[in-house]
Amino acid sequence: MRIAIITRFGMPLTEHARGYYYRPYYLANRLTERGHDVTVLAHPDTKTKARLIKAKVKKMEWEIQLMTYSDFIKNYADEFDIINAQTDHLCCFFSQFIKTPILHTIIFGGFWGQVEELLRKERKQYFSTNSYGTKNRYPYLNWQGVVHNGFETKQFKFNNKPDDYLLFLSRVRQDKGVEEAILAAKATGQKLIIAGQAADGYLQKTIKPMLTKNITYFGVADFQEKIKLFKNAKALLHPHLVPESFGNSMVEAQACGTPVIVYPHGSSSEVVANGRTGFIVKDINGIKKAIKKINKIKRADCRAFVEKNFTIEKMVDGYEKLYEKVIKKRKK
Repeated sequence: MRIAIITRFGMPLTEHARGYYYRPYYLANRLTERGHDVTVLAHPDTKTKARLIKAKVKKMEWEIQLMTYSDFIKNYADEFDIINAQTDHLCCFFSQFIKTPILHTIIFGGFWGQVEELLRKERKQYFSTNSYGTKNRYPYLNWQGVVHNGFETKQFKFNNKPDDYLLFLSRVRQDKGVEEAILAAKATGQKLIIAGQAADGYLQKTIKPMLTKNITYFGVADFQEKIKLFKNAKALLHPHLVPESFGNSMVEAQACGTPVIVYPHGSSSEVVANGRTGFIVKDINGIKKAIKKINKIKRADCRAFVEKNFTIEKMVDGYEKLYEKVIKKRKK
């Protein structure tokens, strides 16, 4: 197949990319290795085995991104059998102007009211997403399938003998549940390391006053630092207050053998096997109870769960099937 993958431009696609940017890096490379003709529109410093069209922008300004997507589609669309816009809804504007089908991959899955109005009007376009939680939130869309994110598991070092601390690793925001993690750790007398990017105002006004000698802020962890934090933690706390579309950190922690304590929103029941690789709880009291019995979780089961369900190969298989499905539909 001749495949184009459109990405966001906030970070280069590399093997050690964070969050969103990890998936399209491996997707483009493995599709190329399988013999597909793959083109990627991405940050200019991207490293890829696919053909790279360098975006003339290195930031996330929406207007510039939209203009860049528009130029790419106008100039290159006829070269492809399918375009996979891994950009949420941002390329819905362009589908009507080209013959090549666009598969819109919904990554983050939380939309403003105005965007939902747009999506209801564009419901006949082709959509995929990375969790059934997101699919079920927007039942009116023309879903073609769900493909979970995949991970290069050899990058995530398994550790069966963790240190004596809990970990919160995510964007440090109120809706990610960092305050709940702190309160639960304090109530149970546990050490907690907080890692992730934080808005300066929230960090200074809310989080820093809650820190103690046992509750510490690490800062933003690079890829290797992240692996070290994951593998040595006895549990990852991820009490997100709004639905996660997927939640990479939950799977990455389990790949290192670290169980997850999580709230039951979004993808939680898909990425955590409740009672076997962690605990899905409803409130801070649930977090506290789960912390006390976290040693009952076998860390080897966490690793095995990831190896079975969240590999790169399984992800690429899923996207190949989606592309074939959409191309076939468009030809009818």
